[in-house]
Order: sequence, then C-alpha cells, then structure tokens
Amino acid sequence: MEDDATRKGYFEFYFSSYDDLRTVWSKGTLNLKPGLLRLFEWLKDFSAHTQRQTHAQVWIRLLELPQEYWMDRMLREIASAIGTPLLIDSATQNRVFGHYARVLVDMDLSKQIFNEVMIERTCYSFAIEVIYERLPAPSEGHSCD
Repeated sequence: MEDDATRKGYFEFYFSSYDDLRTVWSKGTLNLKPGLLRLFEWLKDFSAHTQRQTHAQVWIRLLELPQEYWMDRMLREIASAIGTPLLIDSATQNRVFGHYARVLVDMDLSKQIFNEVMIERTCYSFAIEVIYERLPAPSEGHSCD
C-alpha cells in the first residue's frame, strides 16, 4: 500500500493466494474502533477522483431514552436502526449526563434518514427522537423523514 493523499482514502490490497483473499473478503466491513474499513471488489476503470462516498460517521443523540436501555448491547441495537454503531461516548457509558444517550454510527447517507426510532419489547413500544450532530450536507438521493 502506498500513502497518497490523492487516493481519497482508497487502498489496493494484493494477496499471495486466493484463499487469503477469501479470508479477508469474508470479513466484509471491519471495525477499526473508531472508524471502518469498508471492502469492495475493484471495478474496471475505477477512479478515486470520481468515486462518490455515501457513508459518513455521525454522532447521534437518542433523546429521552429511559435509563434501563443505557446498556452497551441495548444502545448498539437501538443505534443499528440508524447505521453501524461504532462507539458509545464515555458520558453515556458512565451515565454522567442523562438527558440523551450518544452513539457514533457509520451511516449510508444515500438511504433514508429517520428522526425517530421505535423501541419495541413484548406488549410495549415507544418512539424516541434522534438528533444528528454535524450531519454532512444533503446530497442527491439523500432524504429525511
């Protein structure tokens, strides 16, 4: 791999065997904590300069979420309705603040963005509001609900 600023964060990997390629490819997206390494098959005539990035890492706030849902596993499950959960902030983990839970997610901005999430359990459900911190400017194909 060579480090070239003009590549826009794309890297080419070469494998000594097809088995090595299959092993890495089977991992899909890798969580680098924080951050993701998203793997995709090289396309003919690929150009990093014209490639459109639709994913962004965004902090979300889950408003008025009852404290019994502030466990790591539950927060990640709730945040997965928005994107791929990457990190839970320390104030949320330590329950220092309490007005909202805060989670870093990797989002596909080409898909619909929701302003609330429905929390469901046996015989009970409720909606919570989702606030996005520094959401990138809307692009073509990006819509809000």
